Amino acid sequence: MAKILVIDDAEDTRDLVEQVLGDEHEVITLSSWVNVSHYIYHHDLDLILVDVNMPCLSGDTLTEILLKKVQSRPLNIVLFSGMDESELKRKAQAVNARGYLPKTFDADLLRLRVQHFLK
Repeated sequence: MAKILVIDDAEDTRDLVEQVLGDEHEVITLSSWVNVSHYIYHHDLDLILVDVNMPCLSGDTLTEILLKKVQSRPLNIVLFSGMDESELKRKAQAVNARGYLPKTFDADLLRLRVQHFLK
């Protein structure tokens, strides 16, 4: 069972991801970047899904900060957004995220893509 941290300001998205992935994985959800460091240092996370469009600190900026700050172990961070896929891909590459994941309401596709990033 993988441990997945989902950081998204939209409660419905957090709930949906937890509902879809929660049977197979331990899903932890946060509504903002505020407690992210605590979870990274105190939990052995297999995957971190970060929403790009969040207030105060964008997900791509948060990813860039985390990858620079946490050098003790590799972080498997994937940008997660409903924005145009080519723009999302560009942002993920720019901050050296592991990849990107378009927000989808297709449960099977979400499971499949998450499994890809857990390999």
